[in-house]
Amino acid sequence: MKAPTPVVDDSLATRWAGKPSRYKKFDSIRLDTIITGHLTQEQADAYQQYFRIEETSAILRIAQQQRKPILGLLPSGNLEQNPHFKREPSPPPKYDNFGNRINTRELRTVAMLEKERNFLVEEVASRIKNYVPPADYRKPAKTVEKLYIPVKDYPDINFMGLLLGPRGNTLRQMQEESGARMQLRGKGSVKDGKSATDDDDTGGEMTSTSFSNPTLDSNTDDMHVLITADAQHKIAIAIKLANEVIEKAISSPVGQNDLKRGQLRELAVLNGTLRETKPYNPEARVQRKGLDISQIVCKSCGGIGHYARDCKPTSGIVPPLPVGIKPPAPPPPPATGFPPPPPPSVKPPPPPSAAKPPPPPSEVKVPPPPPEVKVPPPPPEVKVPPPPPPSS
Repeated sequence: MKAPTPVVDDSLATRWAGKPSRYKKFDSIRLDTIITGHLTQEQADAYQQYFRIEETSAILRIAQQQRKPILGLLPSGNLEQNPHFKREPSPPPKYDNFGNRINTRELRTVAMLEKERNFLVEEVASRIKNYVPPADYRKPAKTVEKLYIPVKDYPDINFMGLLLGPRGNTLRQMQEESGARMQLRGKGSVKDGKSATDDDDTGGEMTSTSFSNPTLDSNTDDMHVLITADAQHKIAIAIKLANEVIEKAISSPVGQNDLKRGQLRELAVLNGTLRETKPYNPEARVQRKGLDISQIVCKSCGGIGHYARDCKPTSGIVPPLPVGIKPPAPPPPPATGFPPPPPPSVKPPPPPSAAKPPPPPSEVKVPPPPPEVKVPPPPPEVKVPPPPPPSS
């Protein structure tokens, strides 16, 4: 008995619409389109991924060998057969340095299929043991992905500062955990007028040009995280880490973002301005036991309430030895064969004599007046002889 032909509703046509068949042949490989037998969910997923890899490889191979547009091999390219299919609007045109358009529908479709095949090959290789990819498959040297940041929706949040961290440590830590290279690109990521030499989004080499140049695609685009890696799972880890930072910045109230608080503390440590302050704990202060001075005994005088370093004994009084300590024994006599000499006799000090009362004060004698001083008489006058008469 012949099975009835299924009726296909044209109103539900999709890009994968076409004539149903029991088997699908890709070159020399024929695969079942209906899974029969008892398979686990993991085995069924692995078979679907394997089927999709062979289908994508066949489409890319036929388009390259026959030099046909790849859109003609897909249901989405035949609008006459699928009139109900609606294409997505095309993005604004982009051109390279030579004036060639780099985002046509044909190029975007090829890039989408190659990206899907690269992802599926990595997944199948981890699930199927000894898996061999298609002969014309070449593993890409690197895979590029963009993660756009919602700057327009939340203009008050500094996403760039949170992703970079103090001196770029947060971004560097995410790169080490994921194994992918992460860069901030787009409007507002770098100051205007600063030059850069890096790889652009298409994988070509860029020259040192100004960031204000409107022809530079990575800077005219919205702010995004440019993720580059050699494996798809590394890109997935990098996207997850970046989304955690973005979601925490959006969901955390002002002043309660633990990530930002930790970044500020790390920046203070790097700058040498960190000041550790111990929080006040009133319970520990209440539970602290007071000092019992009755348990303090001075080792010098045996008093209570003070230490030996604070002891002030009176002069002339030898402080007693501490409790339990005996005075040192005298040294043993020398072995000479003679009896040791008797200890010297110590005479007791004489008793203090009776104190004599002080003598009464004597009468104060007035000294006699000094004798009168006699003035000697003046000397006698000396007579000068007259001069001799002049001679004739």
